[in-house]
This record gives sequence, structure tokens and C-alpha cells, in this order.
Amino acid sequence: MAEKGISELDEFVDWFLTEEEAAEAATRQVTVMKKVCMLGDPAVGKTSLVARFVFSMFDDRYIETIGAKVTKRTMAIENKASGERYRLKLMIWDIAGQKTLDFIKPTYYRDAEGALVIADCTRRETLDNVSRWATSIREVCGEIPLVVLVNKSDLREHSLFSMQEAEQVASGLGAPAFPASAKTGENVANAFSNLGRRLIRDTLKTGLSK
Repeated sequence: MAEKGISELDEFVDWFLTEEEAAEAATRQVTVMKKVCMLGDPAVGKTSLVARFVFSMFDDRYIETIGAKVTKRTMAIENKASGERYRLKLMIWDIAGQKTLDFIKPTYYRDAEGALVIADCTRRETLDNVSRWATSIREVCGEIPLVVLVNKSDLREHSLFSMQEAEQVASGLGAPAFPASAKTGENVANAFSNLGRRLIRDTLKTGLSK
């Protein structure tokens, strides 16, 4: 199943805001806050991707996430046709990947309106589990928009699956797929940007009160 409404994303232009810009924008733009979850097996790089996106940092030490960490990043999105601008505040939940924590995942999923599902190109099983992660959050939150990220593109020579395979999995979820690297920053902002525009698109369809 291909993602519906991809062309509709071209109606929007977006950019990310500093804390100072976000504070100023709050006085003159419609503010929308959305909970977004980072999903995927342990050690696929969820925490590193968030650090790259929010703080422009990378640390190759593996730090096991227990429970969830919540980080904020604000972006501005403009509707090209109407000129209306929206201040989108992404509340990014870094969910523990440990399968032993399955019983508490619904607590972290609750009220999420989007998610990035992460695979590691050097570990085939992490791609095989993408659909399981997508199903687990959609069972709680409904058909929320997803983006599939194939992390560690800086290690392409060690990849155990192709991007075509990842795109096929993502297509079945109605989601786009991006090769990405928390180390180099490749496509990290692009993935969040894509998800942010889709969140605003869906919010406008259902009403800004959501």
C-alpha cells in the first residue's frame, strides 16, 4: 500500500526554529503540539538519531534507554496557498526497545500522533521487525502517520538488505522510507520534516482543536 497524499505535502514548506525563534513565533503563529514516538529494536540508533536531530550531536557509545526519554524540537510550517503559518512543537518520545518491556509500551504510545520506525542496515532482523513495531503502536493509536528510517547509512558496505526492500516494507505501512545516519546527519532532519508536514496536513483535515 503506497502512502496516500504524498503530493499534498508539496503544499507545505517548513523549517526548524531555535528556542528564541520558537518563543517569538508563539505570539503570532498557530501552535500545534504533537507527540511522536521513536520505535525500533535495541541498538538501532533511536537515541543517537534524536540527539543528532535536536542537539546536532553524535555519540557512538551504546546507551540503553530504560523506559522513555522525551525531547522537544519546534518547527515552522507554512501553507503555500493560504500563507498560514503553524508552529509545530514535536514532543519526541524515545521508547525503550527491549522486548521485555512490551507490557508497558501502551502507556508510552498513548496519545502519540506519529512515529519514526528505525531499522539498522547492518542487522537484517531489525527490518523484519519494523512491521511489528508499526502494528504495536497502531493497535493503540490508530492509523497514525509513520516514517521508516534505515539508520547507519554510513556503513552501507556492511548493509544486509537493500533500500528497495526497506521501501517495500514501508509501502506496506503507507509510509516513506529514508536511508539515514545519526553519525553524518544524512536525512535525519528530512525524515522529521516529512513527518511534521504530514502531521499538520492531517491536523488541518480533522481540525486544529485536535
